[in-house]
Amino acid sequence: MRILAQARSLLAISGHVAWLIVGDIWERLVVWPAIRLRPAQRDPIISWYMKGMSRGMLAITRAGGGRAVRIGVIPTGQPAYIVMNHQSLLDIPTSVLMMEPYVARFIARERYGRFVPAVSLCMRLLGAPVIDPENRKGSLRALREAATVQPHGILVFPEGHRTRDGEIQPFHTSGLEIMLRERPLPVYVVVTDGFWTCRRFVDFLWNMDRIRGRTEVLGPFTPPADGDFRTFLEGLRQEMIARLRQMRGGAGVAA
Repeated sequence: MRILAQARSLLAISGHVAWLIVGDIWERLVVWPAIRLRPAQRDPIISWYMKGMSRGMLAITRAGGGRAVRIGVIPTGQPAYIVMNHQSLLDIPTSVLMMEPYVARFIARERYGRFVPAVSLCMRLLGAPVIDPENRKGSLRALREAATVQPHGILVFPEGHRTRDGEIQPFHTSGLEIMLRERPLPVYVVVTDGFWTCRRFVDFLWNMDRIRGRTEVLGPFTPPADGDFRTFLEGLRQEMIARLRQMRGGAGVAA
């Protein structure tokens, strides 16, 4: 049975690759020209495209044996910050389908800005802030600028990397602190679990059927007036740890 599940997973990852290639062609031939013709409609056009791509990716994941549940909505009618733990390549598609009415911008690493089908151009069309971990000063400047102009929220993964076991790791708070200081806005928290078995692309090849994802939205949380954002963000992390344990059916004191 395990061999059959792995074969199903392998077929599904082929579907993912094909979907990204088709999506890239559609993006270049339809979405990009539509935005150039109607720049005032950029947000609804790119949101429509990203939601369609995300539905396709999660549908293919279901075909590969994975399962996922989403609970709650991330409101994006007004500027906000969205803090999410990071488990898998499916975190962004999952969060995109929870955003209403528009898709928030997400912080992206510079290496994804070129040669990734459907992703690289989408980053530019969405206006996603791009960071380079090797250029700390430039990255923080990009986040400060993004905070001042973002219209529908910014999605942040403060752990910095996808976790190996799904546990919530310590936050890197410098970027979020700068954005909150530049523009204090409500913060929504998104807690996801069950995707970490497919943390990397290679994991999808054989393990897609092991995905049992669940994602929930908490908040909004109001930043403190006294400007103690580091303590505020650690409090959000503790909220996320507690909710993750609830989702797993466990108990105990947050670490």
